[in-house]
Amino acid sequence: MLATSYLLCFQSSYMEDGFLEHFLSLRGCSFLSQLILGEGFRGPFSDQKALGMIRMDTTFCNFPVVDQELLREALLSIKGLSSLMTGPIAHPIEKAIVGQLIETLQCLLVSEVENPELRDAFDSTTEYDEENNTTSIPGTPLVSGFTKASTLPQMASGPNSPSDLYAFANPILPGDLGVVFDKIDWENLTTAPPGAPYPLQSFIAVMAILTIFSTWPHDGLMHVFDPTNQLGNVVMAHFCAIRFVLSPLSAPRKALTTPIRATAQWLARIIAATDDDESGEWAQYVEWPKKILRCMEECIEKHKGFTMEGVRDMLVRDPGAFKEGRGRNY
Repeated sequence: MLATSYLLCFQSSYMEDGFLEHFLSLRGCSFLSQLILGEGFRGPFSDQKALGMIRMDTTFCNFPVVDQELLREALLSIKGLSSLMTGPIAHPIEKAIVGQLIETLQCLLVSEVENPELRDAFDSTTEYDEENNTTSIPGTPLVSGFTKASTLPQMASGPNSPSDLYAFANPILPGDLGVVFDKIDWENLTTAPPGAPYPLQSFIAVMAILTIFSTWPHDGLMHVFDPTNQLGNVVMAHFCAIRFVLSPLSAPRKALTTPIRATAQWLARIIAATDDDESGEWAQYVEWPKKILRCMEECIEKHKGFTMEGVRDMLVRDPGAFKEGRGRNY
């Protein structure tokens, strides 16, 4: 059953209308994994070491500096939601997602202020635990007013090896999300944390959003995916746009061959729902995601099999494409 859930999750990522199904399948993976871990069920996955951890072939060595203007554009777009997010209509799941999106972006900003103590906490030498197939790192630092998640990503092989493997807390299992929404400094949203960038911590925030979708109560998930919930549409439009731009930077190598057509179609459907709102007041909140969508659609039109690898290459070589809402210039 667990293998089937993973297969359905993977399959839905290629489907134009598979957005909700993708995360419902992910919740199935989460539920079954928790049963295996909590109830001691026997099966092909029960003997797998450290089911609560995942090891990825992603590498953060020589992580590129992301275009700062692009990051700040995204943060300013989210800042435009501040009155809505701090008001009575915002659901806790929407607040949790927005908090992690802010963390994702802020940790990729470049700070002119050094913070050696914090840098040492993230860069500390890890200790490999052969019995559990995991590694450990000291402390849970505080960045930009946010308490870091309790489990930081660790290297499971040499840091300079081309075959680096990092061990992470499995995002489909319940965990400490770390970010406290009420501590978000809306006035200084585009200010980099001292010592930044922290690409590992940015990746943790992306993973935490998967934890939210996998483990949040079902009613909350259905609320944020409800096409008539316009605030949810705005939040999910930002999630899709940010995920599209940044995910290829830290994706496992094999994942870079994934076509992005379905992702573009998911975002297009969400934005269409905001545009169709009779009041006409919600379209203003998705101007930045719309620009990212135009970039995606133009790339797909020119290159039918456009993949995550193409997105990564464009982010490094032609970041202006995202900022101008166009296809790549090469």
